Amino acid sequence: MILKTKNSISMLLCLFIGVLLFSSCEADKVDNRAFEGAKIVALKLDGTLYTTTIDGSNEVKVVLKPGVPLTAIKTEILVSNGSLTDFENNVTHDFTKPVNVTVKGEDGNVTKWKLIVQSPPKLNYLEVVGMTIPQEKVHFGNTTIIVEIPVDTNVSNLAVNYTWLNGTMTNYTNGSTKDYTISLPNKPPFKMEVLGADGVTKYYYDVIFTSDPVGPATIQSMVINDILTTQMVVVDATKNIVQPVLPSLTNLSTATVQINPGFGCIIDPAFTGTGINMLQGFKVKITGTNGVETEFTVKNALIDPTLVFARTQAQLQLAADAGSSAAFSNGSVLVTSHSMATGASLTYGINAYDLSGNYVNALSKTGTNFDNGAVTGIRKVATDSNGKILGVQLGAGAATTTALKIFKWNSKDDTAPQAYINYTGTSLGLTYGPRAAGINISGSLDGDAVITVGMAQKTDVIVWTVTGGVLNPTPTIKSYNYTGTGYYYSIEPNDTGFVGIASGTNFNGINFLNSSMVEGAKVNGIPTSDGRVFTYKGRKYLATVIIPGDNKAIFRMFDITDSSQSSLDNPIMNIISTTVATNANRTVDADFAIINGKLHVVFLATNDKLAVYNLGF
Repeated sequence: MILKTKNSISMLLCLFIGVLLFSSCEADKVDNRAFEGAKIVALKLDGTLYTTTIDGSNEVKVVLKPGVPLTAIKTEILVSNGSLTDFENNVTHDFTKPVNVTVKGEDGNVTKWKLIVQSPPKLNYLEVVGMTIPQEKVHFGNTTIIVEIPVDTNVSNLAVNYTWLNGTMTNYTNGSTKDYTISLPNKPPFKMEVLGADGVTKYYYDVIFTSDPVGPATIQSMVINDILTTQMVVVDATKNIVQPVLPSLTNLSTATVQINPGFGCIIDPAFTGTGINMLQGFKVKITGTNGVETEFTVKNALIDPTLVFARTQAQLQLAADAGSSAAFSNGSVLVTSHSMATGASLTYGINAYDLSGNYVNALSKTGTNFDNGAVTGIRKVATDSNGKILGVQLGAGAATTTALKIFKWNSKDDTAPQAYINYTGTSLGLTYGPRAAGINISGSLDGDAVITVGMAQKTDVIVWTVTGGVLNPTPTIKSYNYTGTGYYYSIEPNDTGFVGIASGTNFNGINFLNSSMVEGAKVNGIPTSDGRVFTYKGRKYLATVIIPGDNKAIFRMFDITDSSQSSLDNPIMNIISTTVATNANRTVDADFAIINGKLHVVFLATNDKLAVYNLGF
């Protein structure tokens, strides 16, 4: 009997604990939202929705534009977790005074709310007794009334009539004479006080009569890092979008910006002008002399640098479709061509020019088999950080066993170019004849360097490395991201991986690649085939030439230091050629060099021209 009692007690205890656990679990499943208090979350006024921010005061305030009638506004109040008890939705209500409403929550609690809808006063008409003032000469702003008057008008004894919507003047009587002269700082403008439609809120306006120029806010110029803009391009006048243009390069990532607004315009004090990222731009509010505040969108800065020299296809004596590569080498500019124009005094090959655009000399072709042919002829060259020159044989029509070379010149005056790299399709492990799409170098051939040669119309990219001045003759083969590449494209090596610069059927543009060729940011739809990445003063720049649909070459430059999408979307240099030059293979090139302590850039667009710029930085 005692045993049975103990068993019964144990069973009851277990059952009780189970009920407790079950109840606890069920309590955890309760939707706590059911216990949230009711609140007004939005107002719809004459069809426009205004969301609200609740600060615990049970007060909802909406400020409309000036001069909106408040006596009959169709209203809908949106309530969460409750309903209205004394307010009818979707009918007109008078909001000249605050409106009190009652909300009953789903939790049973009742709360009182105050709705405040305001529309500041609006100056509807202004008349100066004894004068004719066109209303377009009256400028009404948030805190100002500015009136344009004829020169030599005596403003010390003017009688004025003001007509207001949603407002009543409290410190001026219409038609009375008043002295409107200004003499700062002792005699500021007359400050008119206007009582709002609610009979409580006061608004203040500085009244100014002036014969000085009056108009909307403008930006005349800027000073960025102590460099005065040469132009402020109006990108979109209706949206107030402008773009500053500088005569030289500067570090745009953290810039100091001074805005020079139009006469009498006032810049929002919140704009400090320090630490501005001019690679992306900014927004700023400026109030014009008409008293109207305008928000400007200032786009990223553009560079319009000094042209050192330019030479057209004809001036370079190049045949049609010839001239496919350009590079700097120790202060000289190199242009590679496989064919010259009829009657040319210069011969095909690699020709050097000085910074005045004068022909200096032709690089030696001794032992290069630079024979004007498509197999062993050289179309593309690149230079290392010390100006040493590599030229790759084209290999068009080569078999897998055809011996091909990359030649090295130590300078433009080197009379004995060296077969620096020897290869065949077979030695590279390829099943086709290796036609070169381009050649690119980063680093120094006397130190550490990376050399890349893409295969035309293929995804294979051959990568050689140099360590301590010693070439590793066994390259690695990487795969570019896009099939359908053209006859010319480039894989430009740099410290974070590579930059693809390509033209083809599936991709026309630039893409950032890591060391494993994994793609990051990219921009498509800008046909190009070559360019150069260069690091200078802690920033990384990319230069290339775009061949758009109208065949007017664009010399373009980017700051790609952060490898972001924004860096590709916002170029810092964008010079458009005026010449229509068809370029079926889109053969272009670009290079950087520091000459006389300043960064220079060279651009080449086949059938158009060669151009060298001093970036002044």
